[in-house]
Amino acid sequence: MSEQTGFFVSDNKIPLSEKYVAIPSQNGLSYSSQKLIEFYIPPNVENFNPKKSYLQFDLTLSQDASASLTRLQLDELIGGQILIDTIRIHSGDKTELLEEIRHYPVHVAVKYAYHSSPTLQNLRAINEGAGAFIPDTRGTKSTSESLLTNHKYSPYYKPVSADPTSALFTNDDSYIQCKLKLPLHTGIFQNDKVVPCGLLNGLFVTILTSEDKRVFRQLDSVSRERRISLNPQFHSLNASIGGPNVWASGSAQTVFYIRTDNNNWEVANFPFVVGEKIGFCSTDRVVVATPGDATIKTIETAGVGAAKLIKITLNGAVTPGSEIGLGFNLFSKTVSTATSYRPTYLMSNCELVINQVDLGTAAQAEIQRDMTEGKMMVYDFLTTQVYNYSQLAGDRVANIGIPANHQRAKSVICVPTDATVYTNMQQISGSGTYLISEGYDGALYSTQSGVAGISDRLTEYFFFYDGRNQPSLNVNTEKISSKVSVDAIPLLELDKALEAAEIPGMDMRRFNDNFCIGRALSLGSTGVYDMRNKDCRLNVYYQDTTNAPDKNKLWCNFVHHIRRINIRSNSISVEV
Repeated sequence: MSEQTGFFVSDNKIPLSEKYVAIPSQNGLSYSSQKLIEFYIPPNVENFNPKKSYLQFDLTLSQDASASLTRLQLDELIGGQILIDTIRIHSGDKTELLEEIRHYPVHVAVKYAYHSSPTLQNLRAINEGAGAFIPDTRGTKSTSESLLTNHKYSPYYKPVSADPTSALFTNDDSYIQCKLKLPLHTGIFQNDKVVPCGLLNGLFVTILTSEDKRVFRQLDSVSRERRISLNPQFHSLNASIGGPNVWASGSAQTVFYIRTDNNNWEVANFPFVVGEKIGFCSTDRVVVATPGDATIKTIETAGVGAAKLIKITLNGAVTPGSEIGLGFNLFSKTVSTATSYRPTYLMSNCELVINQVDLGTAAQAEIQRDMTEGKMMVYDFLTTQVYNYSQLAGDRVANIGIPANHQRAKSVICVPTDATVYTNMQQISGSGTYLISEGYDGALYSTQSGVAGISDRLTEYFFFYDGRNQPSLNVNTEKISSKVSVDAIPLLELDKALEAAEIPGMDMRRFNDNFCIGRALSLGSTGVYDMRNKDCRLNVYYQDTTNAPDKNKLWCNFVHHIRRINIRSNSISVEV
């Protein structure tokens, strides 16, 4: 057996010189939905620091030009990461598949939901195009914090500053090209060890882009299906503090005024745009009939003295079917009532920016000597592989096989995603999607269908491996599924699983937004579990006698494990 040697960690013990090398995509200039982006990192790069390397590209969003207008952005939590469906990494000659991450947004969403902080989220907003909470557009009517209200400083479109403004919010004049920088959340690109690119004959990286409809989000502050109290609220028809403050049923009007609540005190803070189709609803989301397709014609400030209000002029008269008074909310009908709605995106100037490191002449010569002498270089990295299982909504019990065969497994994280086939309109607006919670925000519906996990009235679960239940007692999840309380044990189990997967749980508050089941298979940084020839299953039960599960589910069961690349002078092999 050949003598084996390992590769060293990229820390400050060895003085290294470094430089950034931009590797352009080699199979095109621009990419849209469901396209392949290919990169070839040549062997002459020799060695690179993966954690300092990243994907960068220019991105332009485009609305459906045939529909009325509204502001759109990428996923509020993971930003540009939503554009990646699958990543595959081969050796440079394509003979060995080193790593594959399918359901990439699901994988990243778990990490970004639980390994998060305000500082990290702001960095992800700056670099990756994620959402950010900003004081300028925050709610003042007792809603939970939203990452989907930053239209004022969004990288995707120009801010509106003119007062009054009458310019339509169009693809040509409003959406702008932005540059995103994404760390790649794969085992190789998140490893602490320098990647021996030269010994691997280079690396071939392939990215499959995501479907159009899965990437777009509408602002929370215009949606009827999200945090309705964030939306602008009706003030009056005449802006007078002492005058009439109701819009009578059957009264045709083209002008109305918006209160200053939710920071709607200037045009730049107002979330709606010229050309947006609007409606009114009460705080319990009951819609007031607004016949026709009236859209916003102008937005301006007006009012008495310091009491500035937002004045809205419509392109035609609106006749409500019932009275509109103080506290009624303005909402967008652009997406939710459209017969079709197909926004698109375009990625261009795609580059894989590699942090190349120079190990020095002596170290590089020693590596080459070891290869010549028949030694084997081993390169270990922590990665994940997903195993899918489809479950119908009517299945109250499911026995989910996880046919993993990994020698050095660390943990299992199971994400039951909503498998419902939604229309573009439903997906983008959150209309009719999974109900995340009730109470504080009223009814809060998901914008991350197919990406985030759903509890869907799960009552209990347990894993089975090593011939016994793990843990020994079933884990109860009834309180979490009620959407108004919390069970400690499943969160503790998830926290241990995240830690074993090197995803430190910094924030566990998103258990309703992204429900996951976790099980640590080993403890400590060095512990592993051999899953070969083991019968591993997740058993789930939906035993609520009064409430049945609502959604079909696609379980994405991620098995985090240590993978090894064996490198010899004449061969490369992978141990999983």
